[in-house]
Amino acid sequence: MGASQRLRGVGPGTVRLARATAGVFLVGMAAFAAVPLAEALGAYSTVRVVTAVVLIIGLTGCYLWLAVRAVLDRGSRWDLAVLGVMCALALAVPFAAGPTWLSVGFMLPLAFAVTLRGRWAAAGFFASLAAGLFLPASQDLSWVLFGSLQNLLTAGALAGLTIFATLLAELQRTREEAAKLAITEERLRFARELHDVLGHNLSVIAMRTELGTRIPPEEIGRLRRELTEIHDIASRSLHDVRAVVKGYREMSLERELSGVRRVLETAGVRCDFAELPPSLPPEVRVALAWAVREAATNLLRHSDATVCLVGVETQGDRVTVTVANDGVRPDGGAIAAGAAGTAATAEATVGGSGLAGLDERLAQVDGSCGRHTEDGWFTLSLDVPGRLLAATLTSATGDRR
Repeated sequence: MGASQRLRGVGPGTVRLARATAGVFLVGMAAFAAVPLAEALGAYSTVRVVTAVVLIIGLTGCYLWLAVRAVLDRGSRWDLAVLGVMCALALAVPFAAGPTWLSVGFMLPLAFAVTLRGRWAAAGFFASLAAGLFLPASQDLSWVLFGSLQNLLTAGALAGLTIFATLLAELQRTREEAAKLAITEERLRFARELHDVLGHNLSVIAMRTELGTRIPPEEIGRLRRELTEIHDIASRSLHDVRAVVKGYREMSLERELSGVRRVLETAGVRCDFAELPPSLPPEVRVALAWAVREAATNLLRHSDATVCLVGVETQGDRVTVTVANDGVRPDGGAIAAGAAGTAATAEATVGGSGLAGLDERLAQVDGSCGRHTEDGWFTLSLDVPGRLLAATLTSATGDRR
């Protein structure tokens, strides 16, 4: 699996894990400030000890401020001021803390890398590392070179971890926005189609009605003909609107599955869909298409799912479609439902209006809907007939057949 394919599974949980990991490493590295503090406390005069302690604590505090805010992606106008103070402290620490100040020499390069952008970040990163070669850290050149190399590797690794966590968060936000845009585009398409159907006819009705009000009362025959034509236009408009809505509802199951896959993968959810039997009755296919649409909508709104699986089992004349996802939230406060998830805080709310609608649609085609959670996964089971025996049925759109 390539890196790009792994990133498709990035969800809110992955972002939280990356930020927590980066935060733990950044805060944990602050413990290295104990090395120069211990040296200063055991080897220098009182005045120098106090100076060294104040400088090292100040340097470490500035480091933690900038590093933690970078992980949380919460920059502020104070960051540059803190970075300036940190530069002054970093220049003074070697003169007070002794040779072991190199133990915290990674702090300033990291601060430049996560606070500034572009060339300024790179220039500050390498300039602060180079400064360590010339500050009076030690007379032993090999120790200075070793410490500088260690700081280079440490600061580079921590900066990369921090930037990676930030990029994952940005990737998640971008995918959420892309999913919202996909849904909005579909709504706009339907609105445009409805406008094209109704706009002209309503304009004609308004014009003919206005003309009808100008017909003299004695020309009753002409008025009746005008009203009859207006009635015909209104009837055709009603028929056209029903056709548009019916066409919008009775979508192709294959097309709906393809669209859902595209939207979910855009949102970072990996999809694995089994092939559905091609011989399913039209009414059943419509009901399943609605189930897929409702499930995908619920995933985008309410779940933390990163994987969506669709399985198919055939037993006699019955077909069971299982749609599972890993979006059950660890606090139990929301349960992912459908192909991706729906909010539910208790058993009563699991059957919310979305799933209740699916129950009704499946019942119209002699089907049923079940759901359960296990080990962080939510599974929606759709039991539908492989064929319909009744001659007259009500379709999932509410039209009588």
